[in-house]
Amino acid sequence: MKYVAIALLAVIPALADWRWEGREQVREAMAEARRARAEAVREMAQTGREMRREMGAAHREWRTELRQAQADFAREMRQAREEMRSAVRSWR
Repeated sequence: MKYVAIALLAVIPALADWRWEGREQVREAMAEARRARAEAVREMAQTGREMRREMGAAHREWRTELRQAQADFAREMRQAREEMRSAVRSWR
């Protein structure tokens, strides 16, 4: 029994030290995980900003092309009306 007590007295400080070192490793791992999470959040925010910027540019381009197509269509319709009027006048 005496030897068991002596062995426990020798082992307990080593176990306590091992647990303390384990805590430090866990703290370091948690700190690294927080840093990685913060970096991922920053990257996601940047990606979101770039996506919104590109979508805005694509939308502006689409609106410009739509307006141009509408203007072309209106011009062609005016021209077709004028050609019809000219044809009707020349037919009379």
